[in-house]
Amino acid sequence: MQKHPFVILVADSDLVVGVVSTRLLSSALEAQVGLLAPIVRVLASQEELDRVHEPKLPPQVKAISQQVIGASPIEIEQAHLIVGFSGVNDLKVKQLRNSGLSAPAIELCQFVLNLDEITKGYSHRQSADVRNVLVGAALQFGFAGGSTQCAICADKVRDSLDYWINIADTCSKFAQQIQKLQL
Repeated sequence: MQKHPFVILVADSDLVVGVVSTRLLSSALEAQVGLLAPIVRVLASQEELDRVHEPKLPPQVKAISQQVIGASPIEIEQAHLIVGFSGVNDLKVKQLRNSGLSAPAIELCQFVLNLDEITKGYSHRQSADVRNVLVGAALQFGFAGGSTQCAICADKVRDSLDYWINIADTCSKFAQQIQKLQL
């Protein structure tokens, strides 16, 4: 494990979406070669994870077998980003804020659409800077009116196969953006 891992917490307003999205994001980030190797954890207890029943998933999504792991207290303390897909779980984020965590909370679908524009001025100095660039971009996104809710995702029916393909696509785009920042 890295000395100072880049931890991404998935705190979706819908636990099923959070679990499936954690698997997809972990897989997408693992597939990209780079110096930054993010750790993706879902913000849920093992008991909550044991109760999750996944809906029918497209074969491409179902084939991804990444293990979904609930965030440990240490990983929560080390978190750099908090993400949601159908929306960020405001209650869980509020609990994190009350415990002193200041990582930005963003809706990943919208953030990915804006990440390229936000990071345009980034000069490719050192790969260690990528962590700061991502956190800074998330903060800038939030301050510029970025949302923790996505009307498009929240209105979709999670049982729709296209819904899951869109989330997988978002995860892939995010991983590609991170890799691009590392080059």
